[in-house]
Amino acid sequence: MVLLRHTVVLASVPRPWLVDALAVLLESAESSREEAGRVLLPDGRPLPDVRLTGGRHLRPGAVYESGGNGDGGTAERVRVTVAQWNRRRAVRLALAVSGADGDVAVDGALHSPDRPRLAEISGRARAGDVWPALSRVTGAARLRFDDWWAAADTGRRPRSAPLRARLECGAARAELRAVPRPCRDTGRWEVTVTVRIRGRRLFRPVAAVALRLGRRPLRRSLTDTLEDLAARWNTEVPRLTAMDRETLRRDVPRRPRARSGQSD
Repeated sequence: MVLLRHTVVLASVPRPWLVDALAVLLESAESSREEAGRVLLPDGRPLPDVRLTGGRHLRPGAVYESGGNGDGGTAERVRVTVAQWNRRRAVRLALAVSGADGDVAVDGALHSPDRPRLAEISGRARAGDVWPALSRVTGAARLRFDDWWAAADTGRRPRSAPLRARLECGAARAELRAVPRPCRDTGRWEVTVTVRIRGRRLFRPVAAVALRLGRRPLRRSLTDTLEDLAARWNTEVPRLTAMDRETLRRDVPRRPRARSGQSD
């Protein structure tokens, strides 16, 4: 097993702003409509390369597809299925992406969207032309909103990491934990990320040697990846959090994305 740890400084996201932003996204989705298979945004513009292929628009069971037939200039096919749409309980979506290089399937859930409590995601991926032990990957992640903001705003250490994730393939398993705390006098967050990697099954002896020899490159890779993500976050997030609810409401229709669902 190898244990890696790195801390990054991130621009903070006020929880009230997040609640407002999610409300704007949900309201914009619910204000869209379907016409002859096309999804029309609240201002009447069609959502590019997105079509309703099954079920009723903005209802559980609705299926939306993009690509796969050359419409968007790509052979990749994207399918989004609404499993649940209930603003008080949960919004659940299933995403499937397939292409020549493999496929990905992801299930996501946001519990209590009007006051986000928990976000969960799980999925699997299959890639071609790689070593079989690495060709099939599964993973999952959970973010507990109450614990995250309690730690980020007060510095109180949570009983367990508010953000947890795992990734597995035939040869290895990686577990990630992220814990925030307030960055003194800056209003930002210090987020400490811990990653544990270990071999699986028959690959454990080989993986143990490989991980021991590769500890430094792995640590450098983790550091570089997190610092790059932090730089992007710190560029985009302050611009977004500077928008109030009305500005977000005006801006969202200009940034069309596939939308789904309605109450179940």
